[in-house]
Amino acid sequence: MGKSALVIPARRGSTRLPDKLLLNAGDKPVIAHTVENCLRVRNVDRVLVVCDDEIFQNVLKDYPVEVILTPTDLQSGSDRVAYGVKDLDFEFIVNVQGDEPLLDPVDIERVVEELNYSQVVSLYYPIKEEEEYLNPNLVKVVLDKDSYALYFSRSPVPFYRKLEFSRLKAFGYPLKHIGVYGYRKEILMEFSFNMRKTSIEDIEKLEQLRLLYNQYKIKMLKASRDTIGIDTKEDFDKFCTLL
Repeated sequence: MGKSALVIPARRGSTRLPDKLLLNAGDKPVIAHTVENCLRVRNVDRVLVVCDDEIFQNVLKDYPVEVILTPTDLQSGSDRVAYGVKDLDFEFIVNVQGDEPLLDPVDIERVVEELNYSQVVSLYYPIKEEEEYLNPNLVKVVLDKDSYALYFSRSPVPFYRKLEFSRLKAFGYPLKHIGVYGYRKEILMEFSFNMRKTSIEDIEKLEQLRLLYNQYKIKMLKASRDTIGIDTKEDFDKFCTLL
């Protein structure tokens, strides 16, 4: 298996929940919880944090991770990851969002392993609550027969016409996208430095649609458990309750 890096992008400019990665949950900020979780992943060579502010270097100074400062004007988390690793010798890059502190480390290990066979890899989990299905902050994904992504959307897709949500178990629940992206390095470089943003990416505010538009295949693995991506105050409160 090729050399791999687990890279956590972190920025201060979150709009729905300002400075969410620096909010204290328990005895430490959210970003520290994510870093601690990523350090439990067994089959990666290095864990890096790529950030847009020196405050993250201070917060994480006692952790065995390298913190790389990047420009503030990068457009997406993947662009920040690409900037941070462009001169480093890795074959596989796994981007774990800084606001995903509850991922199962074994699921991240599965993403790394799958990169031996796939171009890009991510995770999903069934949605079993109608409130989540209708929530635009929660990204949905539709798969083909081989578990490759057909489309991602903030809208409730697929649209279950004339079916009550409570009856979906018999038809198959909709699927939530979980914020992990595994790339072969050359594809990440192509994505960040050569692919133009697309209209569907701008409309949905979902960077992974750039890959689908350019006919790259994203292999989707079912996560072993549900997670909470921290996008809103409600998400943060749920995380604190779990702690």
